[in-house]
Amino acid sequence: MTRSALAGWIAVISALPVSLSAQDTDLDWIVQEELQAGRIIVNFGDDQRYRGHIRAAVLIDATAEYVWAILEDCENAPEYVPNVLSCELIETFEQENAQIFRQRVKPRWYLPSFDHEFRADYQPYTRIDVSRVSGPLSKLEGTWRLLPRTGGGIILMYFLDFEPGLPISRLIVGRILGHDLPVILAAVRDRAEGVSPL
Repeated sequence: MTRSALAGWIAVISALPVSLSAQDTDLDWIVQEELQAGRIIVNFGDDQRYRGHIRAAVLIDATAEYVWAILEDCENAPEYVPNVLSCELIETFEQENAQIFRQRVKPRWYLPSFDHEFRADYQPYTRIDVSRVSGPLSKLEGTWRLLPRTGGGIILMYFLDFEPGLPISRLIVGRILGHDLPVILAAVRDRAEGVSPL
């Protein structure tokens, strides 16, 4: 698979508002000094090579409510998420506090756009779990997690597990995700800090 075709898969992955397993509840992988310095942390595990799991974190000087409002507003994701053309609400499950969205992605200008659907399950102001409904990925499980900090602000964490369904170089996947995720997390941070009273 070429790098340009692979970008289509990465666009789907990184554009999702992203399950959190027991081992992900620890914060040992987050370097607090880097977080405090405003850096966005992207971590691929113990050996720092991509193996179908990725986690990222950013410190945001805003309330969880303001960050939450940005994360759940998928319709406006094309304004700041690279390669996303549209995100449409398909169905709402009131009793389950969940929604299904259809997202259109255009990986590169010379590649055709395509649609995929995902389900978002909400635990207000703490986490959003995302799972695949349809589309090119054979497995997609992810989480946005909002962790309040003493003194104000939150740590926004992103966890992702996926299988693309095709043989793809993990090194290339890691490089692309390592580039795209900081862009998305920085955009969420900037938008939240721009409106939050903190």
